[in-house]
Amino acid sequence: MTATWDIERVRRALTELDAGLAELEARDDNALDVVRALVDVYGEALNRTLALAAETAPTLPDALAGDELVGHLLLVHDLHPHDPETRIRRALADLAPHLVAELTDYTDGTATVSIDGAARGGNAQESAETVQGTVYAVAPEVADVVVRHRSEPAFVPLTAVRAR
Repeated sequence: MTATWDIERVRRALTELDAGLAELEARDDNALDVVRALVDVYGEALNRTLALAAETAPTLPDALAGDELVGHLLLVHDLHPHDPETRIRRALADLAPHLVAELTDYTDGTATVSIDGAARGGNAQESAETVQGTVYAVAPEVADVVVRHRSEPAFVPLTAVRAR
């Protein structure tokens, strides 16, 4: 058995694969059709593997989905055991304590996320981009991510509102 890839190697491989597929698509439609057929066959094999796993070890599909590489593969094949809302909520929770973000609505493929302030050391735009990237990574079926910034409540001294 070979050594397990570290997370950085997984991310590099996925990035290279995405780039290679984009290049292949631009050059040769027939080659891309072969890749799609291969992905379909592997997807069916993965689907059967998950079904067998769920029968013998009901918590195993959830554990598999928690692995970044396997979870990505499950998303590619539309086999992820969690719905988009659950995946988004979990991913946003993982941003804490650097960024407090909450999924406030998910309707018709649009995820609305409210964030409190900006990420530590960042600005509002960077925080919004972080949230959008996080959502798209865990829920590629999302069509749009709307980020709303919650403002800090203004302090109004009691003396300013009292009748004179």
